Amino acid sequence: MVATGIFFIPTSSSSTTSETSTFQTLQARLKTRYSVVPLPRWTLEHRLFRDATFQPPVPLNASLTDDSAKPQALRYLQVLSLSHDPGRTHVAVKTTYPLSQTQAGTPATSSGVGESISEPATVVAIPSGAQSEELLQLMVSKLGPLWSQRQVLQVNNGQGFEVGDFRVRAGEVKQGQGPGGAQQARGVIAEITWLAEKDEDWVIVESVIRAFWEGLDINGAREYIRVAGVEESFSTIRQWCEGLRLRG
Repeated sequence: MVATGIFFIPTSSSSTTSETSTFQTLQARLKTRYSVVPLPRWTLEHRLFRDATFQPPVPLNASLTDDSAKPQALRYLQVLSLSHDPGRTHVAVKTTYPLSQTQAGTPATSSGVGESISEPATVVAIPSGAQSEELLQLMVSKLGPLWSQRQVLQVNNGQGFEVGDFRVRAGEVKQGQGPGGAQQARGVIAEITWLAEKDEDWVIVESVIRAFWEGLDINGAREYIRVAGVEESFSTIRQWCEGLRLRG
């Protein structure tokens, strides 16, 4: 079994620790605490679109007998390219339900997000290059009334290491079009992959990945290890999309 966890440390305006400092600290602790083998540098680009027809949920005390008053499901479309997964671009569509809707009786699976619950994303892969660029142009220019672009994120100079039975990739997440435009620091993201070929129970795998991360003493991370609604399943692309969905 090869299993992965995603950890995101957001940049906080109230924190005295900068994004670059967190990234440097992570690399330093890997190098001083383990024997590491460097991997090629990596990049990513992630675009988040939200259903532009979505209407905010109605108050809990509102009447749900009128169809126009019923809250909708909110859909997200995410486009993800990873340089270490070359030749293809991943497109994920995810549906979430406001808590007011589920409290009114609509079933769904908890995502652990807090403000909503959701179904697992549906993910497809398309060839990178012309086909993925055509999709993005279509989303922005032709389907703007249906899908509103919410964010563009990039990692431009990610670092990677082999650490025994683990593979670690980490990078600074910037928001904006880049490279010429202004970019905002959003945080540091890390992918921890356990390479041990053992048919372990997912509970054990989850605890092993979490223990490795905790051994680096990096505080304040959001973790995405087990995909909500997909029992005993580790879906790396879904994990990346969850970790990179920074806006609602």
